[in-house]
Amino acid sequence: MADGEAGGEDPQRRRGPVAIVLNDRVYRTIFLILVVQGVMFGGQMPFMPLWAKDQLGAGSVEVGTVALVSSLVTTGFGLAYGIVTDRTRRRVSWIAAAYAVALPARVALAYVTSLAVGAVLYALVGMAMFVLFYAILGDWLRHRQDPQRAEVMNIVRLGFTLGWLTGAFGAGWFVTRFGYDGMFLGTAVLHALSMALLVTGVRDAPLPDQVGGATEAQGTPLWVDLVRPAVAWYLITTICTGAASVARMTLLPLYLRDVVRADADAVGIVFGIEPVYEIPVSLLAGAVVGRLGVERLMLVGISAGVLYFGAVAFTTTFLPFLAIEALYAVVVTATFGFGLVHVQNLMPRRGGTAIAAYNTAGTVGPLFAAPGLGWVADNVGWTSVYVAAAVLMAIALGTMWMSDRANRSEGLLR
Repeated sequence: MADGEAGGEDPQRRRGPVAIVLNDRVYRTIFLILVVQGVMFGGQMPFMPLWAKDQLGAGSVEVGTVALVSSLVTTGFGLAYGIVTDRTRRRVSWIAAAYAVALPARVALAYVTSLAVGAVLYALVGMAMFVLFYAILGDWLRHRQDPQRAEVMNIVRLGFTLGWLTGAFGAGWFVTRFGYDGMFLGTAVLHALSMALLVTGVRDAPLPDQVGGATEAQGTPLWVDLVRPAVAWYLITTICTGAASVARMTLLPLYLRDVVRADADAVGIVFGIEPVYEIPVSLLAGAVVGRLGVERLMLVGISAGVLYFGAVAFTTTFLPFLAIEALYAVVVTATFGFGLVHVQNLMPRRGGTAIAAYNTAGTVGPLFAAPGLGWVADNVGWTSVYVAAAVLMAIALGTMWMSDRANRSEGLLR
């Protein structure tokens, strides 16, 4: 069978989403890039708070501040990327430029001894946002008018999950033997590999609405889309889930070490077991999304988040985490996997801006939650951190329901 390429008329559109991805060069390349990115982030993220505390002498509040600075840079670049590339449609070149800037910053992190310098470098690394690839993927899916859009997006996203699984399980062993400097240099190599795959295997989609460099979306001010009830309520939902995620992504490694008394290998196992659960959860979600709809799946996922953080709040031994992480797999699949589909459905003519708005909302929450929850951990206690995260997810559940209700009234459900 000849190797397909996204953008052409697919003679086998009735194939399953896995076959579509494997037989399409652009989809397959983005999948491989996300695998590499998953290994990189899965191997690094659980140990960033420990690196800041052990190597740079940071407390929980300072760890949150480093995350805050990175979020500010990511937010600004993400918005600029979305707005500019929706007009120019030159998404690949912008992503390549961001990755080129981030690469030397990754290398430099291996030699940092100052918290301030580390925060700046980590912020530059944050410019290389892997979520930007979903804007390119969304362009190709719209160009092809594929009826299995949500399912294909879900399968491609699984590449990141598979990579995270590998990175998280191997990170404890790697850090124990090569240290934090080895971790940063290893992720720099993976970063360079991602760049090579990008420039050799991905190109921008020739969208049908591109006429003379203009798009239909340019005739409508951006703020009109953003204040629509369905979009506004959903962005508030993403702010809340992003704020709650700080308790897991940034603070959970510290909780595991300081409260659960887990070593580096055990931290890697906890962060590695979640993607193991996520693979069957994602496949099951992809099989039922056509019947249930994206919005209902997201409501289920956010509900799982309430249960997850509530359970962590009262767990002080290691073994229960191996089961509790199954709940977080449901959260990630729903809020991240299908959330990317949902936001582009809400803003179909602004693919890049939609992804940027989603990413911005997801980082606004951590802007306040990172230092705030860090302060709570240091001055109130760890139980309060995870109770607060559960409350944030409960608020997100309510706002997601409001978004779904508004979306139905606007007649935009797909």
